[in-house]
Amino acid sequence: MRTVEIPPLDVRAAIRSVNEAQRTVEVVFTTGAGVTRSDWYTGKKYIERLSLDPDHIRLERLNNGAPLLDGHSGYSVREDQIGVVESDSVVLLKGEARATVRFSKRASVDDVFNDVKDGIVRNVSVGYVVNKYVEEDGDNKIPVRTAVDWEPYEISMVPMPADNAAKVRSKDQAVTHPCVIETRGSGVKLMERETPEFIAEEIPNPAPKADPPVEQNERDAGADAERTRIDGIFEAVRAARLPLSVYQKYVAAKTPLVDAQREIFRELSRRDLAASGPQTGSGPSLQVGDDPLVHKRSGIENALLHRMAPDYFKLEDHGKEYRGLSLTDTARVFLGAIGVRTTGLSRTQLWDEALKSRAGLHTTSDFANLLADLPNKILQKAYQEAPQTFEALVRRTTVSDFKPNRLLEIGEAPALLEVLEHGEVKHGTIGEGKETFSLLSYARQFGITRKALVNDDTDAFSRLPIMMGRQVRKLESDLVWAQITANAAMGDSVALFHSTHGNLAGSGTAISVTSVAVANAAMKLQKGIDGATFIDVAPKYIIVPVAQEVVALQFVSPLLQATSQSAVNPFTGRFSVISDPRLDANSTTAWYLAASPDQIGIIVVATLEGESGPRVESKVGFDIQGIQTKVEYDFAAKVENHRGLYKNPGA
Repeated sequence: MRTVEIPPLDVRAAIRSVNEAQRTVEVVFTTGAGVTRSDWYTGKKYIERLSLDPDHIRLERLNNGAPLLDGHSGYSVREDQIGVVESDSVVLLKGEARATVRFSKRASVDDVFNDVKDGIVRNVSVGYVVNKYVEEDGDNKIPVRTAVDWEPYEISMVPMPADNAAKVRSKDQAVTHPCVIETRGSGVKLMERETPEFIAEEIPNPAPKADPPVEQNERDAGADAERTRIDGIFEAVRAARLPLSVYQKYVAAKTPLVDAQREIFRELSRRDLAASGPQTGSGPSLQVGDDPLVHKRSGIENALLHRMAPDYFKLEDHGKEYRGLSLTDTARVFLGAIGVRTTGLSRTQLWDEALKSRAGLHTTSDFANLLADLPNKILQKAYQEAPQTFEALVRRTTVSDFKPNRLLEIGEAPALLEVLEHGEVKHGTIGEGKETFSLLSYARQFGITRKALVNDDTDAFSRLPIMMGRQVRKLESDLVWAQITANAAMGDSVALFHSTHGNLAGSGTAISVTSVAVANAAMKLQKGIDGATFIDVAPKYIIVPVAQEVVALQFVSPLLQATSQSAVNPFTGRFSVISDPRLDANSTTAWYLAASPDQIGIIVVATLEGESGPRVESKVGFDIQGIQTKVEYDFAAKVENHRGLYKNPGA
């Protein structure tokens, strides 16, 4: 028995009948038939079956009015929930489970209901979570997992049934929950209680059956604690009727249960005060349901991001309502949504209010934090999409601290020696090469002033973050190419390119068949750390300054036809050309050959563990009136092995 994390699942359902007068539809939400899925962690296929034993299905949420959604989207009550599962409508028949859903009378839902009635929309999908599987051997070596503790929680109208087996695992983004998988040996079959032909009464949600007591080890205790945390956060979010995104945020951030509950309570208090205004004496009135501020904030953010950086951010449907608004108009709309009166305020007074920090969950209640998020997102996008020329030459890794880190290059295994009769098998040794590097920290900050906000200068939000994102990429390129041009000493105290290393031409020559042949032979004749074993390094890239790029491209081009045997270029198509202007700053004639990092280490680039890109922090400024943004990045680049590189000074 083991506990794993799995995402919510869904399965295709069938429409049985439509009642136009009552706007209801009866669906068969499962027959228990096997569905092929892929394991969340291993990717291996298995057959999933849903047990129809009443003791194995938690029907309380479905029987108590679960939502009918549009395409499994549970973000907004107004836009995504199109109906409800009728209370106490779930019935179990032999071999299938049914439920009745009722469509909303909102005008916006009429089109969907009419399409269902006319047979145009025919697909229904049911979302559910599995708390426990029993796994048994199946046919064709594909295991069968029977869900013996599972809970349907919503029904959706969908244009096409989901193919769960084709879902791509994304552990960083998916919301998961603990699931127990109990494996049973061959011959031990799961026995289900026979389901009656028809069960009309309400099926209660049974208490989970207790497993036999077992001695709990440290791993089990950790799994139990994590399950308690996730369940507690889910219950708190559901009780507060907050969006699913709040639950996803706390789970992904590994927020302790107590801290999550405290923030949820504060958010409820803030919403209550904003909605009720001055109290009249009968105590607080709690507002529940999907928080409209979450949807409004998301739409405003999308509209602003599209306005400031349209190449990076597409205008989504929820942002169209706010397109065309100035920054000041957007601030006025947002402040009105959280209950701040803006009538009669001048533009500067309005921004004084907008930049204030208020109590509550800052992600929804502070316009200043919304503004601070904009340069963060734009900078990260610009960083990710800025071009670089060195990527083919490097191996990326992460390190946990700023201490010197060793790159251990394990040498070749010792050659086998003949063993004479009654002779001794001799010991061999494996040499090691040592290179070290340390992370260095780089940082810069910039500000978007209150004056820029009042003047509606959206360029301040786009130009500066885009330039800073590109500057981080430029920093990486500067540090990587400096490893080539600086020709610094390696771990053996000899310069990277040196005759001792056998990777430096005796005199500079232009790119030609003769000079490249010499470089190619030098790399292939390189020996390993033991100084005796040939490692046959095959060059793959020819690296040149921009001044030599055309010459290099002509040299490797298959379009140049030789007119005689002596003019044949045997290196045609053998190399990929890499050029970078940073090489010109060092020499406009020098050129290099490099092997593939898949064959031998060339350059390693490292970042701090858990931070693959720059860290961006923004806040309402004290040094300036406006938004301050700080960019920090921890990075290092180091040549791993001189044997994978060759230099010709050129002519």
